[in-house]
Amino acid sequence: MLLMALLAIAGASQDVGPLEPGRAGKLQCYGPNVAAKTCTAIGAYRFDADGTIWNDARNMINASPQIVLHATGKVYVKNGAECAHPENRAEEITRIDLNGAPLEGAQFTTVRQQIADNINLVLGEGEFCSTYTPNIDGTLKAAGTITRLARPEFESVALWVEPNAGWTLAPPVN
Repeated sequence: MLLMALLAIAGASQDVGPLEPGRAGKLQCYGPNVAAKTCTAIGAYRFDADGTIWNDARNMINASPQIVLHATGKVYVKNGAECAHPENRAEEITRIDLNGAPLEGAQFTTVRQQIADNINLVLGEGEFCSTYTPNIDGTLKAAGTITRLARPEFESVALWVEPNAGWTLAPPVN
């Protein structure tokens, strides 16, 4: 009992750097459209007593047909960046919605593996890290690296938002 209490205190005092707003309950909105309160991806963070950090993400990967990917993966903070080194991307994909309905059975398994294979082609097997730099408008510039090599094509905009503020997923505004 005492050990669990000590682990909980240690986990609460752990420096989570750029993910501190997530520990406070905020959601991370990628591709924010502030006027419409929409995001192309929304991530929530969970912090276990043992120090493990989980990212629960919903990503709109296609507008028509609408495809929303739900995934859960371990992340960690390294040198001020949020990093991940997925062991099995297919297993991290927990649900795929097609026009609002979840795929099931063999269809889910097949599509999940296809998506994971495509992500592996783009990201490879390396460590993916994101740094967050404040922009003048209150958003953050999210810059990505793979195995310490800058990947400018993964640069995006992020914003911490309150979970009850009505933010939803939507395709990017062109």
